[in-house]
Amino acid sequence: MRLLIITGFSGSGKTSVLHALEDMGFFCVENLPVKMLPGLVDYVEQSGDTEEGLAVGIDMRERSFLQEHPRVFQTVRERGIKPEVFFLEATTQVLIRRFEETRRRHPLAADRTLLEGIEWEKEQLAGLRQAADKVIDTSSFNIHQLRNYVQVLGGPSEGQGQRLQVEIISFSYAKGLPLQADLIMDVRFLPNPHYDPALKDRDGRDPEVQAYIRKDLKAAEILETFIQMIEEVVAFYEKEDRAYFVLAVGCTGGRHRSVAVVCALEERLRLRGVSPKVFHRDTQSG
Repeated sequence: MRLLIITGFSGSGKTSVLHALEDMGFFCVENLPVKMLPGLVDYVEQSGDTEEGLAVGIDMRERSFLQEHPRVFQTVRERGIKPEVFFLEATTQVLIRRFEETRRRHPLAADRTLLEGIEWEKEQLAGLRQAADKVIDTSSFNIHQLRNYVQVLGGPSEGQGQRLQVEIISFSYAKGLPLQADLIMDVRFLPNPHYDPALKDRDGRDPEVQAYIRKDLKAAEILETFIQMIEEVVAFYEKEDRAYFVLAVGCTGGRHRSVAVVCALEERLRLRGVSPKVFHRDTQSG
């Protein structure tokens, strides 16, 4: 059974992530006391109520979480289930804006200012963040983009023996950088199909758009060099036994060039036996 632990900063989108996972078929529980986790795992396994797995939201509102989670997680591992810890975060400025917009009180700011509550929580969770399997920065996501991203991330993996999980994100520079990326590639040097009336309303998954961005031979040569470099980076990370590698590819609108390059990267990596998870963040933007 797959067990996802959803944790992180207050206001980072943990509830939205759990809702997305629930829609995918996960059995989801929010604000679970960490000591109850082994019993819940036993119940879900025995009941057979889920095919996808169990997703549990746990955070600083549960006072014993930081002290108890190492022991509890080890208990679960001894039963043959590895908890996957997804840690959600966002910049301080974004968290402040979200709390002000929703008019919610920060759970750790009862006797502190909002800023002090956010900074104190970040300090307390620094160790857990460092140990997490996956850190997701939600600063640049709206709620719909976050749900779509989680559906890609939480979906079934094609390669059962594949240790390294590769994620490739296309994005628009106008909409902000994907801050969870390990490496960012700017492909605005490629010919822009946006200015071709026949291609403007299509996106980079269209074969004619993909052919258009390679029409400049020098640009196509640079692109090929970049793709070969990514193949080498993935091979290196596989040897280093890394768990995740996140690559973001950006262009002006996030619709044509970045999407086409991500499609090319996906195809090449699949030829190497790597099954990347692909997320086109801004294909609905201009």
